[in-house]
Amino acid sequence: MEPASAVLRRRENAKRDKRRRINEAARAVFTEFGYKNANMREIARRAGVATGTLFLYAPDKRSLLLWIVIDDLTHLTAETFNDVKAGRVPGGLLEQLVYVFEARYQYANTHLDLTLNALQEIVIKPYVNGMPVLDPEREREVFVMRDHVAELVREHQRQGRIRATEDADSIGRLMMAVYHATLRNWLRAGSGDVTQGVAELRDLLRLAIEGCGSG
Repeated sequence: MEPASAVLRRRENAKRDKRRRINEAARAVFTEFGYKNANMREIARRAGVATGTLFLYAPDKRSLLLWIVIDDLTHLTAETFNDVKAGRVPGGLLEQLVYVFEARYQYANTHLDLTLNALQEIVIKPYVNGMPVLDPEREREVFVMRDHVAELVREHQRQGRIRATEDADSIGRLMMAVYHATLRNWLRAGSGDVTQGVAELRDLLRLAIEGCGSG
């Protein structure tokens, strides 16, 4: 008889493989047809799973969209902040924040349809039938970026570059608010010029950081 631990491991591996196939199929269908025209039946077919099985992993295509975008941005957050912590991003707080946020601008520009629709779901329609769009686990992942920014601020406070009398979490929320507002304006303009968008973001972040003062 196969040990229970081996059975459990095999089931978990099968689950992860199925999740991967669904992720890849959803991404391909969204890219090919656009989010609005994509349908769950086609995603299930390409993933090689029954439609009912797909609904066990995601109840609707909104969930799949947020699953993909939040996963992508979570990995991007880890990569960029690892670069900052490893000392691979020279300069002060402004340069480090611009480095982190610019990667997200590049992502938005490359995955424009996914980004626009994800923002629509999270910011414009955060609730559907009185229920939040994001489940608690996904909501925590959204706030990971904010927590990283706040920790980066604390590090600069410890170095005496930002006033330590100000609350790092509040400064982090300010930086994230500047980023989100500027990103939405850039997306709304539809220029697709990442350099221009990041330049505007840099100016506003500089003003916010200067307002925090030094020492």
